[in-house]
Formats: sequence, structure tokens, C-alpha cells
Amino acid sequence: MVRKDVDGVLCNYSSQKTWTFGDLVLSSEFCSGNTAQVEAQDDACTSFELRTAPDCHGMACETNYRTWFHFSVSGAKQDQVLSFAVTNLNPQTKMFAQGMKPSFRIGNSPNAKWERIPSEVSHSSGEGRQFTIRWKFKFSAGQQPVFFAFTPPYSFEEVTKKVDEIAAQYGPASGYS
Repeated sequence: MVRKDVDGVLCNYSSQKTWTFGDLVLSSEFCSGNTAQVEAQDDACTSFELRTAPDCHGMACETNYRTWFHFSVSGAKQDQVLSFAVTNLNPQTKMFAQGMKPSFRIGNSPNAKWERIPSEVSHSSGEGRQFTIRWKFKFSAGQQPVFFAFTPPYSFEEVTKKVDEIAAQYGPASGYS
């Protein structure tokens, strides 16, 4: 899928898709999104298994690394609890054994604050060094989407804005060009 983000940055990654389960929509169709596959694990659609794509999937520089995930959930009801299991990650046992937790933010605003998942996060290693993390999340955001990521992301659009700010501050007129 080829699209542009809010600042016109071209986004064309096969790891960015959308899945619908009744009223729930899980999506990674935004810059820095990465979720290659989502499956409901129960008929009530309250438990989901997500698989990531390899870093740089579909590009000449594709690697075998699978650490990054970033997706959103919209359509959850007030106080609804959903379970997530992100599988096929590269082993991150040491970080999660020390208390590492994925991050979340509520809403689309770029000023929305990223926080760590408040609930318990479990992890396990399976066959072929496949690492899985699991958590539950209670939705209280009403109609706002909730974004989840391995760590608070710093998207390409944020990098571009920061570079533009630095260029404006230290451009040719400042003598630092």
C-alpha cells in the first residue's frame, strides 16, 4: 500500500496493514507501524496474536531481525480488556526479565504522552529462538485509538521536523552551515 502521512512523507511498507474484528480495528498503517499479521485467538475477539515483519521487510536491506512492533487499536468499548501476544520477535529475555514493558499512548495527537503498559507483561522463548511477549490492556479512552509499540517511537516525520528545526536555528544565517 502506498500512502503519505500527515506531513506528506511517503509510506510504502508491506508490514503496514489493517485488520477488522467486529467493532475492533487493529492497524499498523502509519509511518513506523509494523505488524505483519493479526489473528483473533477466541470467538469473542478479546485475545490477539500479532506477528511482526522483519526489519526493512521487502527492501534490499531486509534483515532477519524482528524486534520492532507498532500498531493501533480503535473501536474498543469503555473498560474492555483485550489480551495481546506479540510473537516471532528476536529474543529480548534480559530486558524483559529486568522489567521492560511495551509502551502505549492514547489518541492521535503528536503531543500525546507515551507510557509503559501498566499491567503485568510476561515473556517466553519458544522453538527456534522465537520470543513472545504478552499483556492485557483495559481500554478507557472512549473512541480514541490506542497505540502500542516496543518502545516510544521516534517516527520519520518527527526526525524530519527536528532536522528542519535545527536547520532553521543553525542554517547559513547563523554561520554554522
